[in-house]
Amino acid sequence: MLIALAAAGLAACRNAPRDAARAAAPAAQLSRSDMLLLAAATIGLPPAGIAPGDLPEPTSRGAQLVAKYCAQCHSLPTPTAHSATDWPSVTRRMWLRMEWLPDSLGVQVPTNAERYEMLQYLTSNALRVSGSELPAGRGREAFAQICSRCHALPDPRVHSKADWAIVYARMERNMERMKVAPPTGQQTEDILYYLQNQTGARR
Repeated sequence: MLIALAAAGLAACRNAPRDAARAAAPAAQLSRSDMLLLAAATIGLPPAGIAPGDLPEPTSRGAQLVAKYCAQCHSLPTPTAHSATDWPSVTRRMWLRMEWLPDSLGVQVPTNAERYEMLQYLTSNALRVSGSELPAGRGREAFAQICSRCHALPDPRVHSKADWAIVYARMERNMERMKVAPPTGQQTEDILYYLQNQTGARR
């Protein structure tokens, strides 16, 4: 009897690591669908946010509402992240997500009146886009191709010649964070040349 019990115990010990590994395998191994979902979640992330004090007119009601609600789930976006024509669809998508989040997360949802104020603030301070026809010049095609990947094309005159290099460097960091294919060295040179050589620059 003792010999039988010892043999059974020995067999159980031998099988235990194998059984434990088999039980842990499903938790450790992700399916292809899971891996695709995780990979997709890291693509197109919003760019690095700003501080509430860096918002246009930070003490205004609109700025305070944006800081209160938008920073609950992600970095605080700058109003120039989108054009005035894009912000309505962007905010609608965000509000739908907020409404469907579980209550346990404690995410506050703005009222309809607050949504109106936020949208008015965002569109009033949105990215100023170029006209229907871009000014001619070297780098025009590269500018139109690369910069339209993530947002509407900005007005080339919205920044001064000295400021465009800083703005462009920030956009490159955003592209890296969002996992967007970076421009080539030649494209970068052409885009900066185009942006820095537009006449009638305005701030």
